[in-house]
Amino acid sequence: MHTRLTGALALHLLVASASLAQEAAPTLAKASDGILPIPDYTGDLWTRRALLGDFNGGRTNLANAGVQFGIDFNQTVQSVVDGGRDINTAYGGTIDYNLSLDLMRMGVLPGALIKFRGESRYGETVNADAGPILPVNADFMFPLTAELDEGVPLAITTLLYTQFLSESFGVYFGKLDTFDGDPNEFASGRGLTQFQNLNFIFSPTPLVTVPYSTLAAGLVWLPTKHITLTTSLLTTADSSTTTGFDKIGDGWTWASEAQFQYRLGHLPGGFNIGGSYAWAQHFSTIGRRFVFEPGEGITPSPDADDSWSIYASAWQYIVADDSSESAETPMNLLDGVPDRKGLGLFVRAGFADEDTNPTDFAISGGIGGRGLLPSRDHDLFGVGVFHNEVQTRRLTSIVGLEDSTQGFEAFYNFALTPAAGLTFDVQVVEPATDRIDNAVVIGARLLLRF
Repeated sequence: MHTRLTGALALHLLVASASLAQEAAPTLAKASDGILPIPDYTGDLWTRRALLGDFNGGRTNLANAGVQFGIDFNQTVQSVVDGGRDINTAYGGTIDYNLSLDLMRMGVLPGALIKFRGESRYGETVNADAGPILPVNADFMFPLTAELDEGVPLAITTLLYTQFLSESFGVYFGKLDTFDGDPNEFASGRGLTQFQNLNFIFSPTPLVTVPYSTLAAGLVWLPTKHITLTTSLLTTADSSTTTGFDKIGDGWTWASEAQFQYRLGHLPGGFNIGGSYAWAQHFSTIGRRFVFEPGEGITPSPDADDSWSIYASAWQYIVADDSSESAETPMNLLDGVPDRKGLGLFVRAGFADEDTNPTDFAISGGIGGRGLLPSRDHDLFGVGVFHNEVQTRRLTSIVGLEDSTQGFEAFYNFALTPAAGLTFDVQVVEPATDRIDNAVVIGARLLLRF
C-alpha cells in the first residue's frame, strides 16, 4: 500500500525543512513506496517548478530511487532612502542547498529519512544602516556569524535523521536549523518568498533560548492528519558554522510545539502554540543578532542562568478559490507559498522572560495571499505590522533607548515562472533609539529555484 505521512516535521522553531506527504496509511511495510512524495519536475521553462528541469527523466528517476535535491538562489538589493542610521544601498545573496534521502524508498530502512541543508552567503545588507533591533533582511541574518554580514562559503546547518516507528510516531536526532519554525500560511517563507522582516517570519521571543542551528533530538507525533505534536531537547548555543559537538554542555533547551489545521466550510485555517525553556547557560551576551550598531552591546545579566519563552500564531483564509482539494488534505506550510488562490489573515504573538530577553513581548499581524490580480494566479502579496516591547535594562548601553518599537512591511512577488520570483518590498521601521528617525527601506529580491 502506498505510504504517505501526514503534515511536516515542524519541530517548534526546529523544523528540519522536510515536507512529508499528506495522507497516512496503516503500514510502513512496503519500503518502495517511500516517505516523501515525488515532485513533478516536468514541463518547459515557463511552467516547471525547478529551472533545471527533469534532465530527460533523470531527476524523477533519482526521486523514485529516494534522492531529492534542490537549490534556492536569492539575491537582494535594499536601500535605506530616509531616516535610519545611514542612507545606503546594499546588495547580497544567499544560496541554500537541500538534499533529502528517503531511505524507505531506497529499500534500506522503512520509515527512515535523512535531511541535509547547506548555506552560502555573500555581499552586504542594510540591517545595520536601518537601525531596528531585529533585521529588515532576515534571510541574510542566518547562518549566525561573529560579524554582521560576514561571508559564509559553506555552512552545514541541517544534517538530521528521522525514524518513523509507525505512520504517526517518529524520533529524530542530529543537527537542524530553526528558520522554518512556527510555520504560517501567510507569514513564513524564510525571507525568500513572503515577508523579509524577521518579525513576520517567526516570533522573535524565543531567539535567546532557541538557536538558529544546533544539535537536537526529539519526538514527533501525528495523531491525525491535521495535528502535529513535537518535543525536543537541544543545545542552547548556536552552531551555525561548527559541527555543534563543541557546544555540548553550553546550556540546554527543551522546546515543544502543537500545530493544528481545520476548515471553516471550504476555508482552511490553522494555529500553533509552543514554548521553550533553557537552563545551564549564562544569558549575559546576546550579541549583534539584536542590536545592529557598531560598538554598542548589551549590558550583561550574569546572575541569570535560565530563560523561557512562549508563543502562538494563527492564520485563516477569508477568500479562497473553490478548490477540489480534499478537506482531509492539510496545507503545506513549509514552501513559503499559499496553497490556495485567495487571501487571508495572520497573527503571531510571543512572551519571554523579561530578565534575559531584549524583546519580552512581540506581536505582528496582517493580510497575505496569492493571485490578487487577474491572470496572475501565482503572484504573492502581503501587508503586515509589528510591535515589540523592549527591555531597556537589557540594552542600557544604548543612549535614548525606546521601550518599544514597531514597523510596517508590504511586498508583492511577481511570479516570472513557477521557479523564479521577483519581489518588491517596502518597510517602515522604528529604530531602537530616539536619536534615529524612522527608517524607510525599499528593496527587490530575485529568487531562482533550481
